[in-house]
Amino acid sequence: MDVIGVEWRWSGQCTETGEPLLIGSGDKTPLPLSVVYRDHGPLIPLPARPSKAMFKDAISGDFARTVEAGYVESYEDWARRTAGAAP
Repeated sequence: MDVIGVEWRWSGQCTETGEPLLIGSGDKTPLPLSVVYRDHGPLIPLPARPSKAMFKDAISGDFARTVEAGYVESYEDWARRTAGAAP
């Protein structure tokens, strides 16, 4: 991925000099790696994409385990803790 979010993938091909040819997510014209760096900045590895299981866990976590772990507070405790907070 470049610095503005365009995803670049290796086309599986190289130039005559052995330089990798990359294809961007917008334009499908293969470009040499040096041109991508010059025109689009450094490439950043894509972060690992969350799995379906990770999404499910984040959305529908085990409420009982959350309570047991102490991550839930009563309304009264929340009100006391946030009473002096600025809006």
